[in-house]
Amino acid sequence: MTTDPIQKEITTYIEQQLYMLTKNADVKSFEQVIQQNVNDKRQSARSTVDFYDRLMLNIAYFVENKAAWGKLIDETYGAGQVPKITTIENELMAQQMRIRQDVAEKMEDYTKAFHQQYEALNVTDEDVIYDYTYASLENTLRIDFITHITVNNATILTNGNIEETLKMMDGYIAYYADQFVNQMKLT
Repeated sequence: MTTDPIQKEITTYIEQQLYMLTKNADVKSFEQVIQQNVNDKRQSARSTVDFYDRLMLNIAYFVENKAAWGKLIDETYGAGQVPKITTIENELMAQQMRIRQDVAEKMEDYTKAFHQQYEALNVTDEDVIYDYTYASLENTLRIDFITHITVNNATILTNGNIEETLKMMDGYIAYYADQFVNQMKLT
């Protein structure tokens, strides 16, 4: 943890804002949406491996989104600017389209790597569903958080060390995603 007073303020701000954002979250609603997504992927899959691939490709998409989200925070808040909400919305939409295309183009490479992992790690449905759920919730929280802080004109985030700020954001987002996932019963 940092001893820099502004970084402590930023960390407190992030903690408070994520608490405000999540305090009334309906975990059952998240669970129902995610379970429906899992069911749809399972029903459309031709095999267990195909089912895993579908979930894992979504995870790859979420991982790429995390990197793009971090870059967006760095290029706006890290550059000392609170962006306009339309900028955030447009950039997130453009990134999602680019990432979907990128994941689709790399699908063969991804699935080849996935298949090696399934075998090496003796992966189960529960493992893949948990990872998918966790990545999905983190992605949702990231998008909601950047929207929330931008709407609330979070100028405090333009100060301090942006790398440290991003680590704190990631840490708290991971914490809340973990809390939600551990309350869910998915099959």
